[in-house]
Amino acid sequence: MPGFKVSLIVKQPPEVVARALGDPENTVRWTSGLQRFEVVKGNSGETGALARLHYVERGREYVMEDYLEYCAPEKKYVSRVSGNGMNVRVETILTPVEDGTEIAVFWSGTSDSLPAGIILPFMGGVIKRRALADLKTFKNLVEEHGARFPRA
Repeated sequence: MPGFKVSLIVKQPPEVVARALGDPENTVRWTSGLQRFEVVKGNSGETGALARLHYVERGREYVMEDYLEYCAPEKKYVSRVSGNGMNVRVETILTPVEDGTEIAVFWSGTSDSLPAGIILPFMGGVIKRRALADLKTFKNLVEEHGARFPRA
């Protein structure tokens, strides 16, 4: 089961970073391949919320489900993301620091299909690099625009 942590400092207070993270329209602006974030149950950013994540990568469309299983607003968010042969746990922790907010993302995943099970252990480095690039994009958008990113 590959797992990793990526983190960086965002020069905004935790409440701004949390609002930016919780806005589904923002998510498509900083997440690679994500075309649409569809909340199907509950409210985005609240424990129990369920969303469908619509991706397109290399011309292939697929959907993942994101269940927010735990939320301590402006502090910690834990999601279970499943689909496309994978089950992923994503834990996001916001920590106030002198210059803003440290955002740390812990990712771990398993597979529930043979093809994904064969590929997933070799994809850890690629997934980590993509997660860090996405987090840098998020940082840049939040530092420039605050909690509400420009709409496409």
